[in-house]
Amino acid sequence: MSYASVEELELLSFFEVEPRRLDPSVPWPYNQFTYRVELLPYSVEFSIWPAHRDVSLSVSVGGDNLYAFSALSVADIRYQKDSDRETLEIVVSDRDSIWVRLRPSLLITQDASGGP
Repeated sequence: MSYASVEELELLSFFEVEPRRLDPSVPWPYNQFTYRVELLPYSVEFSIWPAHRDVSLSVSVGGDNLYAFSALSVADIRYQKDSDRETLEIVVSDRDSIWVRLRPSLLITQDASGGP
């Protein structure tokens, strides 16, 4: 089985919060982890099950959903740190990726290129 590339400490650095674990007794990568962050006015929720590469991401304002993504068995989830910026990449397939940045401001971008 191929696990997600992202590591537990990388997600702690990225979200700056402790995750809620589906089962407190099950370790990384066999558990589901949910990170909730308030970046006013946005609420961001990210869930990952690293062993299965299952992931969901949602952004809301005042309880109203602005963005929601959910997928089972994505190709990978990767963490990148370039100088002072951290980015989370959800590799949906070899031609489709979603990038998430929380700081200095929330940004979600997607590239679904048709290239090789």
